[in-house]
Amino acid sequence: MVLVAVLPGAEPFALEPDAPGDAVAGVVLCHGFTGSPQSMRPWGEYLRTAGFPVRCPRLPGHGTTTGLTKDTLTLGLFYSKTGPYAGILRNAPAIAQAAADEAGLINGRRLVLKFYDDGTSNASTIQVEEKRAKDEVFSYVSIVSESNVVVAPLADQHKIPVVIGNIDQKVAESLTYAFPVYGYWARMATVLPSFIRNVLNGGGKKIGIVYETTSTAIDAKNAFKAKARDTGLNVTFEQPISQSQSTCANEVANLQAHGVDLVYMMNGPLGAICMLRDAKALGYKPMWTGVGVAWNFNVVAAASGGGADGIRYLTTATTLETPAGRHYVELARKAAPNSGADSDDIMLIWYALVKSAIEGLRRAGPDLSREGLLQTWETRMTGYDSGYLPPPTFGPGNRSGPLAFGISACCTNGQWTSPHPGWQATF
Repeated sequence: MVLVAVLPGAEPFALEPDAPGDAVAGVVLCHGFTGSPQSMRPWGEYLRTAGFPVRCPRLPGHGTTTGLTKDTLTLGLFYSKTGPYAGILRNAPAIAQAAADEAGLINGRRLVLKFYDDGTSNASTIQVEEKRAKDEVFSYVSIVSESNVVVAPLADQHKIPVVIGNIDQKVAESLTYAFPVYGYWARMATVLPSFIRNVLNGGGKKIGIVYETTSTAIDAKNAFKAKARDTGLNVTFEQPISQSQSTCANEVANLQAHGVDLVYMMNGPLGAICMLRDAKALGYKPMWTGVGVAWNFNVVAAASGGGADGIRYLTTATTLETPAGRHYVELARKAAPNSGADSDDIMLIWYALVKSAIEGLRRAGPDLSREGLLQTWETRMTGYDSGYLPPPTFGPGNRSGPLAFGISACCTNGQWTSPHPGWQATF
């Protein structure tokens, strides 16, 4: 017996038993993308929850296939060609191409990469580039947090799936087509107080906050303050800095003047270099910590002149000495020799981001459409363990991303490491 559920705008199809004489029992949900996928997905989830197998083959000729040909699949990647992050992301094209070459054919199609400038979160640059990209590529990848606040809503408007790194949590959770695979700074900030108390033994310390003036960082700062207050931590001072600040002596002096002996920095690598370097020069030695994919990078350790030594940090990315990291090192040496990419853990997390996007494309199967890729990310990518990032959680209306985190520490031979490999939700 076959029970077939056909929703408005759908086309039924015949379901054959797996072998002669087999009975076929279950529910077939067939939307063929001729109705509204938004209205179909809740029904599919309901049927799955009720224990019925749900099958929905894609019908030929339906769905958006911009950027696809019979033989090629074009992926658009946003990174900082210009602006303050241009230097630290200079190897992004070579590493992305190495990830594509490593992947080989994606269900019979060759992966073609096109690169777009985000101007280091310059909104006008992103708008111009995305206007071009939407008619050239099948889906997007974007890494910089404040760029994602612009790119992701544009992708959502144009119904283009986008795999992203950091982003403002409240922005991402309102979108349909965006899939964050790095942990939200704001969510991790609510775990940081227990990390400070139980791992750093900092429950009795005076805590200061340094944060860049971006929406993603400000939300994380506020989330931390609220949780810290609830758990009895003593936050005595907060200090804004700019995303690309180059001198921080005044900010360091302010922390000293307020007696701060533990600093939570919620900013990117340039601000961290500035703070750690100037604190070292002034002989100021608080305990430092942070969250996310933000500033726990080897370039920060090197440029701060040892100012990062001894730091432990709540992270959602692996490090170069792990098995996954060693794989990346070998790939980078071959793809970009003498470029420094093999010791660049910013490129490691970029590689992880691109690798996640490619895996989504692979799991979507050969009969690709943007709508089908959206469905794949919502139903088949939860728990995907790349070895580089914590497994994410997604679903219809659910953009949780990773719910577990790890610890990174500085430094061994000038590099951040993972002293306790693995991921956990609490500390």
